[in-house]
Amino acid sequence: MLRRRLMLGAAAAAAVTPSARANSFPNGPFRIVVPFGAGSATDQAARNVGEGLNRIFGVPAVVENKPGANGAIAAEVVAKARPDGQTIFVCSNTAAASNVAMMNSLPYDPLKDFEPVTLIGRAPVFLIVNPKVGVTTAQEFVALCRKQPGKINFGSGSASTRISGELLKAKTHIDMVHVPYKSTPAALQDTMAGHVQMCFADPVTSLPQVKAGTVRCLGVGSRGRYTLTHDIPTLIEQGIPDFELMTWTGVLMPAGVPPAVMTTLREAIMKTITEPAYVERQAQGGAEIAPCTPEEMRRIQVAEIGLYREMMKIAGIEPE
Repeated sequence: MLRRRLMLGAAAAAAVTPSARANSFPNGPFRIVVPFGAGSATDQAARNVGEGLNRIFGVPAVVENKPGANGAIAAEVVAKARPDGQTIFVCSNTAAASNVAMMNSLPYDPLKDFEPVTLIGRAPVFLIVNPKVGVTTAQEFVALCRKQPGKINFGSGSASTRISGELLKAKTHIDMVHVPYKSTPAALQDTMAGHVQMCFADPVTSLPQVKAGTVRCLGVGSRGRYTLTHDIPTLIEQGIPDFELMTWTGVLMPAGVPPAVMTTLREAIMKTITEPAYVERQAQGGAEIAPCTPEEMRRIQVAEIGLYREMMKIAGIEPE
């Protein structure tokens, strides 16, 4: 009887081992690296994805905020991480694409060092001012800047928000002073406090403050009115020609992740971001869900690099 039990046990082990190996991912907690500070749109998206991965796989998903250098610090960390599927980069278009155009030297290559998974969300930039500035439209703000050249400060916490301010200057021929921040929430906070008069921000970060009345949104940087804020006019409507600039958040993995692991992880992330509760939660915060294939995300990255190079020429910005 004992011998028979041992034989059955060995047979069962042999049968289970291949399956166990195939299902051994994840082997420990997920590490989700974010290139901006806590409270940013990217950070919020990363935490929502982390919650989904925790539910699906039953392991912790730890978010690490590593702001600085327009996301290059965090990107370098992920690029050098072991490609086992446990380290995930949830980032904005800044680190994933536009840094190539805006920086002379990067410690990583967003196309060669990473494999795209999917976009998570997409949203236009908002032109935000402190209510004490005393303007209610984009035209009034432009007129104020013309009356006070070099006296109005604008803050930025990412490549998208920086290029937005510079593009506004170039298209309206106004003179503003740029004040850089490590994250968009930090720039927004100083706009609320009056340390800078204006900033561009994504709706996920700024819309709650707009609704609360602590800041005022003068316009949206999209071609048509943004789905989630139909009451706010676009900057194009207000006479600023072709001012269209969208921000997006996506998921990248270090190059070299095994295909089976990548497939398993992508399926889990897609399941998370398309759940009705997640979509509704993101919509309340101001973001539209924008899932796509890895191939589509790569095409978006390449197109964005070209777009930012062109915008930098228009705005007269030299790579840093």
